[in-house]
Amino acid sequence: MSAGNIKKLYILYILNVLKKYSDYEHRLTQKDIISHIRTDYGVECERKAIARNIGDLIDFGYDIEQDGGYYLAQREFEDSELRLLIDSVLSSKYIPAAQAKTLIKKLINQSSDYFSKQVKHFSNIDRMEHNPSQLFYTIEILSEAIDKKKKVSFFYNKYDEKMQLHHTKNEPHLVNPYQIAIANGRYYLIGNIDKMSNAAHFRVERISDVIIEKDSVKPINEVEEFRNGLDLPKHMAEHIYMFSGKSDLVKLRVTKAGINDCIDWLGKDIHISKESEDTFIVEVLANPEAMKYWAIQFGTNVELLKPDYLRDDTAKLAARIYAKYSD
Repeated sequence: MSAGNIKKLYILYILNVLKKYSDYEHRLTQKDIISHIRTDYGVECERKAIARNIGDLIDFGYDIEQDGGYYLAQREFEDSELRLLIDSVLSSKYIPAAQAKTLIKKLINQSSDYFSKQVKHFSNIDRMEHNPSQLFYTIEILSEAIDKKKKVSFFYNKYDEKMQLHHTKNEPHLVNPYQIAIANGRYYLIGNIDKMSNAAHFRVERISDVIIEKDSVKPINEVEEFRNGLDLPKHMAEHIYMFSGKSDLVKLRVTKAGINDCIDWLGKDIHISKESEDTFIVEVLANPEAMKYWAIQFGTNVELLKPDYLRDDTAKLAARIYAKYSD
């Protein structure tokens, strides 16, 4: 490469060196920058080019400070934000390990070399549970179908006793896809089985062999639960375990200790009234099947009062559970 072309690249060399080696606690002199360019790129950079090119980077909008040395003061992501994103990837069981590693490395590269030393727990990914799947590919295909408003067909799968996934039926499901959402650490497709009139939820990592069909999706207002459109935050709050079916007004008696769990799981769009010093009445619009299992989960602090059919179903479920432990 000619000397003239090398000089044109000085600004990129300098920017990459500042990204990789500088932060508030690690400031670089002009001599340091020249040394890093020589080591990383095998190029000799003139000292007078450093200040000039850094000035151009500042004019372009990069937040570069000079206080005892140059450093990149602001990046696209703060280290705390990167740590949050990395830990989210680590904790997800449904991002395949190889893809999780690649994604985490990309996130780490958004900060300086010194940040990578703060996230050594990344090396534990091989010992954490990350199921092999085509999750990212499936999300891409489903997202494309949603964007193009096209139906999809796919097989839905479940595990057997040998921990092998098998199709739930011999023919693929024909589905109208409307939205992808995250609930309880899992990706779900919110849609409608084409021959049905109600909403359906599918765990994305259980979907395989997805194909975008030529036919357009069923209008969303033809689905019973979405007559007025899909309000995603409201839908997620009403379907805490992503069970399908209509929501109903649920009335609960909750202890003072259980109020925190109510708000954590059901959100703030609930009505709370005081019944006594130690109990409260909570009313919430929610999926009854989900509320049955939620009430069992927090049974020591929660009692389902209404509707009657839900109270009866929950009592029967609790009795069956009790029978297993009543030797």
